Amino acid sequence: MRSKSSQWQARWQLHAAEGLAVHESGLRVRLQDGKGVAENAAEVAESFIPRHGPHNAPAMVQRLVREGAQLLIDPNARGWRGAA
Repeated sequence: MRSKSSQWQARWQLHAAEGLAVHESGLRVRLQDGKGVAENAAEVAESFIPRHGPHNAPAMVQRLVREGAQLLIDPNARGWRGAA
């Protein structure tokens, strides 16, 4: 059985030449010193608040930043543990 998180990579567009990953939420992630940095984290977190609450929004953005960085480092990534 697939989880709701399967195929998470499909929610991202990679612009490798620009070093940019863009999530369907609008979050824009770049690598800086080997770490993911969001260009618009506050804006995206604000948009998550009505649906997910102010307590969850920042954590959700941080997870997405990690996902974007992972895809920029390894576009063939399948998950943090390499799961199918």
